[in-house]
Amino acid sequence: MKVVQFLASNGWGGMENVFVSLCNELSKNIKIEVIVFDNKFIIDRLSKDIKIHRLFSSQSRFNPLLYIEIGKILKKIKPDIVHTHGAKATEIFYRLNKLLNIKHVATKHNSRKGSIFNKVEYVTAVSNGARKTIETSKVKIIYNGIEPVKLSFSNIKNNIFTILAIGRLDKIKGFDILIRECSKLDFDFRLNIVGDGGERENLKKITKELNLNDQVELVGFRHDIPELMNQADLVVVSSHNEGFSLVITEALFYAQMLISRNVGIAKEILSENFLIDEFKIAEKINNVYNNLEKYKNKFFEFSKDKKAKFMLSNIGKEYINFYIEILDKNYIKKLTMDLNENT
Repeated sequence: MKVVQFLASNGWGGMENVFVSLCNELSKNIKIEVIVFDNKFIIDRLSKDIKIHRLFSSQSRFNPLLYIEIGKILKKIKPDIVHTHGAKATEIFYRLNKLLNIKHVATKHNSRKGSIFNKVEYVTAVSNGARKTIETSKVKIIYNGIEPVKLSFSNIKNNIFTILAIGRLDKIKGFDILIRECSKLDFDFRLNIVGDGGERENLKKITKELNLNDQVELVGFRHDIPELMNQADLVVVSSHNEGFSLVITEALFYAQMLISRNVGIAKEILSENFLIDEFKIAEKINNVYNNLEKYKNKFFEFSKDKKAKFMLSNIGKEYINFYIEILDKNYIKKLTMDLNENT
């Protein structure tokens, strides 16, 4: 089975991270080739087993030269399936595929509007929230997964209650509200916000206005998220909206304790113990702080039961099974014969 994965992105964030992880996992079991723009963030992280096709045309979805470039690549590859990620890649390939007629799987990674997904026959969504934004009834929910890493434990202990928030510095992440809510806490704390983006200056301004410069730090981009989660007393997801929330998944594996607003997969997998009512973040953090051991014990038991569902190896199997389902019977017969000849 040969599957092309296509992502039309020139940045690095949650969707790009998921894309790379999935491609690398799938490449362990099936032939994967990738079409991307010349995105160093993505290309440098892909497995050496994956053949990468860089796009050099202008990235506009209305650029005819881009369609010609992608069409030539696909005619050379002759894939069984093209799997697109996000609205832009899906729209580009949907138009092109009217000429190519290749089996098309599209994944919706967020809960924003995206009418293009209503036109594609085979669609997956990363959460029920993302699925609800798609009108067609033929949608398969496949969560994002992670490949857990072994933690590098440190003897350094927090002397101050440490709160951790992670994500691009964007209004949608609610970090401005989180900082304001932390100013209401009735105990000494440290808030570390990991990530970068356009909201940095605004968040620094809010921090200064509230006299929290000694308690709030914009850490920037970091590669040691698992260790940071494990060292923190509490991980907080304060977003206005999420399609999935990789932070929640990672917290199940690495965090001591997690609370989240009712967004993304939070409302699908977390119990009331770990959900924040509206934006009453300070109220919830105070509750956790005053009952910390009780909350940590509950979270340990809860996360232990949920981890298997989000193991990347299991997610990879779900996608491969879905690919097999949508291929025609003649192909499956040929695939079975080839597998029998090789064993």
